[in-house]
Amino acid sequence: MFKKFFICALTLVVICLTGCGSDKVVGSPDKAVLAYAEISMLGESDNMSAAGFVDSDKNEIRYHLANTFVDSMKSITPLNDDSAQQVTDIYFKHMKDKIKFDVTLKKDDSERPIVTIKTTPIDQAGSAKLSAGNNEIIALIGMTGQLKADGATDEQLRDNPEVQKLAVTALSKYINNIKFSPEETLDVPCKKMTGKDGNVHWAPVDEVAFVNFLTGQN
Repeated sequence: MFKKFFICALTLVVICLTGCGSDKVVGSPDKAVLAYAEISMLGESDNMSAAGFVDSDKNEIRYHLANTFVDSMKSITPLNDDSAQQVTDIYFKHMKDKIKFDVTLKKDDSERPIVTIKTTPIDQAGSAKLSAGNNEIIALIGMTGQLKADGATDEQLRDNPEVQKLAVTALSKYINNIKFSPEETLDVPCKKMTGKDGNVHWAPVDEVAFVNFLTGQN
C-alpha cells in the first residue's frame, strides 16, 4: 500500500525536464545531480537553480506527494487536505533529518560528465518489516469499517476529526519507521537538458535508475 511513497517525486523530476539542450550549459554537473537528489527526496534544494528548477517545482512536489498519500489510503479511509498536508510535512522532515548526500565530479566531459553520489538509500525491506505491525492502521481499518457499516459517507469520514487524527498517527508511525541502508555510491552519467528556467543544465541520463538508487528500488 505504501511502496510508491518512496518514488513519488520521480514523475515531478521528469516533468521538470523539458527537452534536450544544445546551448552552453549553465551550472556544474555535480551541483545539478545534488539538486535532483535533494528535490526528489527532500522536496527542496538550495541548489535548485543548478538544475533549472524554479520555485513552483517545490509546490508541485508537495502537492504530488500529498496526493500520493491520499491515493494510497483510499482503501482504508479518505484523507482531507489538512491531513494530507500534515503527513507530507512529517515525511519531508523525516527525510531531511535522516538522509544526506555527498557528490563529486568523477569525469569532466563537455557532453557526458559523470558524477559520483554517496548517500544512505532507503532500506525497503527493513522499513517494511518494522511497519508490519502498525497497530494504528489496524485500528483505523476497524474504526472506518464500522462507520461505513453505519452509513458514513466519504465526506463524513473526511470531516471526522477522530478518523483523520488516527490516519495521520498511523501514517506518521509508518514514516518514522522508514530505515536507511549503509552508505552506498552511484556513478551518474549526465546529459544536457533544458530546465524550466529556459536555460540548459546538466541532468542524470537515466532519471529512473537514479531515483531507484535513492529509494532502494535496485
